[in-house]
Amino acid sequence: MGDLERGRDCYRRRAWSDAYHALQRADQTTPLDADDLDSLATATYLTGRDLEFQAILERLFRLHVESGYRARAAHYTFWLALTFFLRGETGRSNAWTARGQRLIEDLDCVERGYLACMVAEHQLRAGQASAAHQTAGNAAAIGESSRDADLTAAARHAQGRALIQQGDVAAGLKCLDETMLAVVGGELLPIMTGLMYCSVIDTCRQVYALGRAREWTSACSRVCEDQPDMALFTGICLVHRAEIMHLQGAWPDA
Repeated sequence: MGDLERGRDCYRRRAWSDAYHALQRADQTTPLDADDLDSLATATYLTGRDLEFQAILERLFRLHVESGYRARAAHYTFWLALTFFLRGETGRSNAWTARGQRLIEDLDCVERGYLACMVAEHQLRAGQASAAHQTAGNAAAIGESSRDADLTAAARHAQGRALIQQGDVAAGLKCLDETMLAVVGGELLPIMTGLMYCSVIDTCRQVYALGRAREWTSACSRVCEDQPDMALFTGICLVHRAEIMHLQGAWPDA
Protein backbone atom coordinates (compact mmCIF):
# COMPACT_ATOMS: atom_id res chain seq x y z
CA MET A 1 0.00 0.00 0.00
CA GLY A 2 1.40 3.38 -1.00
CA ASP A 3 1.43 6.48 1.19
CA LEU A 4 -1.63 7.99 -0.48
CA GLU A 5 -3.75 4.88 -0.04
CA ARG A 6 -2.45 4.44 3.51
CA GLY A 7 -3.27 8.07 4.30
CA ARG A 8 -6.79 7.73 2.94
CA ASP A 9 -7.33 4.55 4.95
CA CYS A 10 -6.04 6.14 8.17
CA TYR A 11 -8.25 9.15 7.56
CA ARG A 12 -11.33 6.95 7.19
CA ARG A 13 -10.43 5.25 10.47
CA ARG A 14 -9.82 8.64 12.12
CA ALA A 15 -6.27 7.70 12.97
CA TRP A 16 -5.26 11.32 12.61
CA SER A 17 -1.55 11.13 13.37
CA ASP A 18 -0.96 8.24 10.96
CA ALA A 19 -3.12 9.97 8.33
CA TYR A 20 -1.09 13.16 8.69
CA HIS A 21 2.28 11.46 8.21
CA ALA A 22 1.16 9.29 5.29
CA LEU A 23 -0.58 12.10 3.40
CA GLN A 24 2.31 14.46 4.01
CA ARG A 25 4.75 11.93 2.53
CA ALA A 26 2.43 11.39 -0.43
CA ASP A 27 2.22 15.16 -0.99
CA GLN A 28 6.01 15.44 -1.04
CA THR A 29 6.15 12.82 -3.80
CA THR A 30 3.28 14.16 -5.93
CA PRO A 31 1.22 17.21 -4.95
CA LEU A 32 -2.15 16.09 -3.61
CA ASP A 33 -5.39 16.94 -5.39
CA ALA A 34 -7.93 19.17 -3.65
CA ASP A 35 -9.84 16.39 -1.88
CA ASP A 36 -6.76 14.68 -0.48
CA LEU A 37 -5.23 18.04 0.44
CA ASP A 38 -8.39 18.83 2.38
CA SER A 39 -7.98 15.52 4.24
CA LEU A 40 -4.38 16.45 5.02
CA ALA A 41 -5.57 19.82 6.33
CA THR A 42 -8.01 18.10 8.69
CA ALA A 43 -5.41 15.64 9.99
CA THR A 44 -2.91 18.49 10.38
CA TYR A 45 -5.26 20.57 12.50
CA LEU A 46 -6.50 17.68 14.61
CA THR A 47 -2.94 16.74 15.54
CA GLY A 48 -2.17 20.27 16.72
CA ARG A 49 -0.10 21.63 13.83
CA ASP A 50 -1.76 25.02 13.60
CA LEU A 51 0.75 26.85 11.41
CA GLU A 52 0.92 23.97 8.94
CA PHE A 53 -2.87 23.94 8.86
CA GLN A 54 -2.87 27.62 7.94
CA ALA A 55 -0.38 27.05 5.12
CA ILE A 56 -2.48 24.22 3.67
CA LEU A 57 -5.64 26.33 3.87
CA GLU A 58 -3.91 29.10 1.93
CA ARG A 59 -2.80 26.56 -0.64
CA LEU A 60 -6.34 25.22 -0.99
CA PHE A 61 -7.68 28.76 -1.33
CA ARG A 62 -5.26 29.53 -4.16
CA LEU A 63 -5.99 26.20 -5.85
CA HIS A 64 -9.73 26.86 -5.98
CA VAL A 65 -9.35 30.50 -7.02
CA GLU A 66 -7.11 29.45 -9.90
CA SER A 67 -9.65 26.78 -10.88
CA GLY A 68 -12.50 29.30 -10.81
CA TYR A 69 -14.35 27.63 -7.94
CA ARG A 70 -15.19 30.79 -6.04
CA ALA A 71 -17.62 29.27 -3.56
CA ARG A 72 -15.16 26.57 -2.59
CA ALA A 73 -12.38 29.15 -2.27
CA ALA A 74 -14.64 31.16 0.06
CA HIS A 75 -15.06 28.03 2.21
CA TYR A 76 -11.35 28.19 2.99
CA THR A 77 -11.46 31.92 3.71
CA PHE A 78 -13.90 31.04 6.52
CA TRP A 79 -11.45 28.59 8.05
CA LEU A 80 -8.55 31.00 7.66
CA ALA A 81 -10.62 33.77 9.26
CA LEU A 82 -11.54 31.46 12.15
CA THR A 83 -7.93 30.33 12.60
CA PHE A 84 -6.72 33.91 13.00
CA PHE A 85 -9.73 34.82 15.14
CA LEU A 86 -8.95 32.05 17.62
CA ARG A 87 -5.39 33.37 17.83
CA GLY A 88 -6.67 36.85 18.61
CA GLU A 89 -5.50 38.29 15.29
CA THR A 90 -8.62 40.31 14.53
CA GLY A 91 -7.25 42.27 11.57
CA ARG A 92 -6.23 39.22 9.55
CA SER A 93 -9.44 37.44 10.48
CA ASN A 94 -11.52 40.37 9.21
CA ALA A 95 -9.43 40.53 6.04
CA TRP A 96 -10.05 36.87 5.16
CA THR A 97 -13.77 37.27 5.93
CA ALA A 98 -14.00 40.28 3.63
CA ARG A 99 -12.09 38.46 0.89
CA GLY A 100 -14.50 35.55 1.08
CA GLN A 101 -17.54 37.83 1.00
CA ARG A 102 -16.22 39.55 -2.12
CA LEU A 103 -15.67 36.23 -3.86
CA ILE A 104 -19.31 35.18 -3.49
CA GLU A 105 -21.13 38.53 -3.48
CA ASP A 106 -23.11 37.49 -6.58
CA LEU A 107 -23.50 33.81 -5.64
CA ASP A 108 -26.24 32.04 -3.70
CA CYS A 109 -24.23 29.45 -1.77
CA VAL A 110 -23.82 27.92 1.68
CA GLU A 111 -20.54 29.79 2.17
CA ARG A 112 -22.59 32.95 2.76
CA GLY A 113 -23.75 31.31 5.98
CA TYR A 114 -20.26 30.33 7.09
CA LEU A 115 -18.96 33.84 6.57
CA ALA A 116 -22.00 35.24 8.41
CA CYS A 117 -21.01 33.00 11.35
CA MET A 118 -17.59 34.59 11.28
CA VAL A 119 -19.14 38.06 11.36
CA ALA A 120 -21.26 36.97 14.34
CA GLU A 121 -18.15 35.82 16.20
CA HIS A 122 -16.56 39.25 15.74
CA GLN A 123 -19.78 40.90 16.92
CA LEU A 124 -19.81 38.72 20.03
CA ARG A 125 -16.22 39.61 20.81
CA ALA A 126 -17.12 43.30 20.45
CA GLY A 127 -20.06 42.89 22.86
CA GLN A 128 -22.67 43.40 20.14
CA ALA A 129 -24.86 40.52 21.28
CA SER A 130 -28.11 41.62 19.63
CA ALA A 131 -26.45 42.06 16.24
CA ALA A 132 -24.63 38.75 16.65
CA HIS A 133 -27.87 36.93 17.40
CA GLN A 134 -29.48 38.28 14.23
CA THR A 135 -26.43 37.53 12.09
CA ALA A 136 -26.15 33.99 13.47
CA GLY A 137 -29.88 33.50 12.89
CA ASN A 138 -29.42 34.33 9.22
CA ALA A 139 -26.56 31.84 9.07
CA ALA A 140 -28.67 29.15 10.75
CA ALA A 141 -31.42 29.65 8.18
CA ILE A 142 -28.91 29.08 5.37
CA GLY A 143 -27.57 26.00 7.15
CA GLU A 144 -31.02 24.51 7.57
CA SER A 145 -32.13 25.20 4.00
CA SER A 146 -28.86 23.75 2.69
CA ARG A 147 -28.98 20.82 5.13
CA ASP A 148 -25.44 21.67 6.21
CA ALA A 149 -25.07 20.26 9.73
CA ASP A 150 -21.74 21.98 10.45
CA LEU A 151 -23.06 25.42 9.54
CA THR A 152 -26.31 24.93 11.44
CA ALA A 153 -24.47 23.80 14.58
CA ALA A 154 -21.97 26.67 14.44
CA ALA A 155 -24.76 29.20 13.92
CA ARG A 156 -26.92 27.84 16.76
CA HIS A 157 -23.83 27.86 18.96
CA ALA A 158 -23.25 31.55 18.18
CA GLN A 159 -26.94 32.32 18.78
CA GLY A 160 -26.79 30.62 22.15
CA ARG A 161 -23.76 32.58 23.27
CA ALA A 162 -25.38 35.80 22.06
CA LEU A 163 -28.48 35.11 24.14
CA ILE A 164 -26.35 34.36 27.19
CA GLN A 165 -24.41 37.58 26.62
CA GLN A 166 -27.78 39.41 26.62
CA GLY A 167 -28.70 37.79 29.94
CA ASP A 168 -31.13 35.13 28.69
CA VAL A 169 -29.14 32.17 29.97
CA ALA A 170 -31.97 29.61 29.76
CA ALA A 171 -32.68 30.30 26.07
CA GLY A 172 -28.96 30.41 25.30
CA LEU A 173 -28.35 27.04 26.89
CA LYS A 174 -31.16 25.52 24.81
CA CYS A 175 -29.31 26.60 21.65
CA LEU A 176 -26.09 25.12 22.99
CA ASP A 177 -27.93 21.87 23.79
CA GLU A 178 -29.04 21.71 20.16
CA THR A 179 -25.45 22.14 19.05
CA MET A 180 -24.24 19.40 21.38
CA LEU A 181 -26.92 17.02 20.15
CA ALA A 182 -25.29 17.25 16.72
CA VAL A 183 -21.85 16.73 18.29
CA VAL A 184 -22.66 13.57 20.20
CA GLY A 185 -24.80 12.26 17.34
CA GLY A 186 -21.78 12.22 15.03
CA GLU A 187 -23.47 14.63 12.63
CA LEU A 188 -20.51 17.01 12.30
CA LEU A 189 -17.17 16.81 10.56
CA PRO A 190 -14.17 16.19 12.84
CA ILE A 191 -12.86 19.74 13.23
CA MET A 192 -16.29 21.23 13.92
CA THR A 193 -16.99 18.40 16.39
CA GLY A 194 -13.99 19.37 18.49
CA LEU A 195 -14.53 23.12 18.25
CA MET A 196 -18.19 22.96 19.24
CA TYR A 197 -17.59 20.57 22.14
CA CYS A 198 -14.79 22.65 23.66
CA SER A 199 -16.62 25.97 23.26
CA VAL A 200 -19.95 24.72 24.64
CA ILE A 201 -18.32 23.14 27.69
CA ASP A 202 -16.36 26.35 28.34
CA THR A 203 -19.54 28.44 28.04
CA CYS A 204 -21.39 26.13 30.45
CA ARG A 205 -18.58 26.57 32.96
CA GLN A 206 -18.71 30.35 32.62
CA VAL A 207 -22.42 30.47 33.51
CA TYR A 208 -22.08 27.71 36.15
CA ALA A 209 -24.32 25.31 34.21
CA LEU A 210 -22.27 22.49 35.66
CA GLY A 211 -24.99 19.87 35.39
CA ARG A 212 -25.17 20.41 31.64
CA ALA A 213 -21.39 20.40 31.35
CA ARG A 214 -21.23 17.06 33.19
CA GLU A 215 -24.00 15.60 31.03
CA TRP A 216 -22.39 16.57 27.74
CA THR A 217 -18.91 15.60 28.89
CA SER A 218 -20.20 12.12 29.71
CA ALA A 219 -22.00 11.91 26.36
CA CYS A 220 -18.84 12.97 24.53
CA SER A 221 -16.58 10.47 26.24
CA ARG A 222 -16.99 7.97 23.39
CA VAL A 223 -16.04 10.62 20.82
CA CYS A 224 -12.87 11.37 22.78
CA GLU A 225 -11.97 7.73 23.31
CA ASP A 226 -12.40 6.85 19.63
CA GLN A 227 -9.96 9.59 18.59
CA PRO A 228 -7.19 9.59 21.22
CA ASP A 229 -4.72 11.61 19.13
CA MET A 230 -7.16 14.46 18.42
CA ALA A 231 -5.33 17.49 19.78
CA LEU A 232 -8.57 19.47 20.09
CA PHE A 233 -9.35 17.32 23.13
CA THR A 234 -6.04 18.13 24.78
CA GLY A 235 -4.73 21.35 26.31
CA ILE A 236 -7.34 23.69 27.77
CA CYS A 237 -10.19 21.46 26.58
CA LEU A 238 -8.70 18.53 28.47
CA VAL A 239 -8.41 20.75 31.54
CA HIS A 240 -12.13 21.52 31.29
CA ARG A 241 -12.95 17.80 31.03
CA ALA A 242 -10.79 17.10 34.09
CA GLU A 243 -12.57 19.85 36.04
CA ILE A 244 -15.97 18.38 35.21
CA MET A 245 -14.83 14.90 36.26
CA HIS A 246 -13.44 16.39 39.47
CA LEU A 247 -16.82 17.97 40.24
CA GLN A 248 -18.47 14.57 39.62
CA GLY A 249 -16.13 12.95 42.11
CA ALA A 250 -14.55 10.80 39.39
CA TRP A 251 -11.10 11.28 40.94
CA PRO A 252 -9.07 8.66 39.03
CA ASP A 253 -10.45 9.82 35.68
CA ALA A 254 -9.84 13.47 36.58
